[in-house]
Amino acid sequence: MEKPVPKTQVLIDTDADFDDYMAMLYLLKHPDISVKGITVTGTGDVHLTPGTINVSNMLTLLDDEAALKIPVVRGAKAPMSYSNTFPGVDRNAADQHNNVPFPGTNPNPPLADAQDFLRDYFINSTVPTTVLCIGGGSNWGRLFECAKTDTELRAALSKNLEHIVMMGGNLLPCFVKPGAEGNLQATMGESPYYTNKVAEWNIFIDPRGAQEIFSSGTPITLVALNATSQVPITTQFAAQLAQINNPVATFLTQVLASDTINQGIGKYLDFWDPLAACVLVDPTLVTAQTFVLRIEQELDEEDDKSGMLIVDENNGHAVNVALTANPQAVYQTFLNIIAR
Repeated sequence: MEKPVPKTQVLIDTDADFDDYMAMLYLLKHPDISVKGITVTGTGDVHLTPGTINVSNMLTLLDDEAALKIPVVRGAKAPMSYSNTFPGVDRNAADQHNNVPFPGTNPNPPLADAQDFLRDYFINSTVPTTVLCIGGGSNWGRLFECAKTDTELRAALSKNLEHIVMMGGNLLPCFVKPGAEGNLQATMGESPYYTNKVAEWNIFIDPRGAQEIFSSGTPITLVALNATSQVPITTQFAAQLAQINNPVATFLTQVLASDTINQGIGKYLDFWDPLAACVLVDPTLVTAQTFVLRIEQELDEEDDKSGMLIVDENNGHAVNVALTANPQAVYQTFLNIIAR
């Protein structure tokens, strides 16, 4: 008899927006994945306290006692650099989980400190772990910064942190074909005044946090806008999701139908975070290329390029960047898992 293939151990880092729910629930339902913990950042779309509560209560969708015990942990309260924020209307929608209710309240309270949780996790870990980073770089940037002076943590990460799959960034047309412009100017509703036209939101929110991840030496797959723009959230996809009859599919269908999300279907919403989750399981869904990258750190309010990915052979770090995607394969694998 063949031995069963061990599940991939995964930690998720999230800012709990609508597409984060899609990504998290995909991995939580996947038979080959074991989610060991979820850290929440308050520096992205959701504010920290409601976001942590929301993710904890999201686990009730799975109707599984083991799922309810997955640690959900409060993370960063502020970015490592600057004070960039998502538009207020988006943050309010994320705080309210798009006004779609969860089935219940998780009886297991969230944990208080992501840095303590992650340090203890890796120091006590005995198996390799992959990270899905879909909330910017604030939590993991801090961890890698601490590892510079914490020799025990640094050794533990080197031994058991196998791979980071991160949704974020964009390589401009001047660096690669197909190129992708930034997405700060294409947000829903009201938007803070930013002159930046070259960055993607997750990297822009905390350029230093993302740079700490890039420079950590950990193998990284960056699922960039170059690839996600090829997998739009379409009305056809939403209709197929609505045909699935289980609590997870119903919740995601209601989120996509909410006032703040529905207006973008078929227009400007893409498979951002769920594509990264799908790639974590099956890298063949995208084509990728390794680039030596650094992230622009300097803020110029009149001509801001902070968060811009720059190909820099002398000062950058090797990152595997997803450039193209197979949309039909992505839709199918996502729907198949959600329907389980």
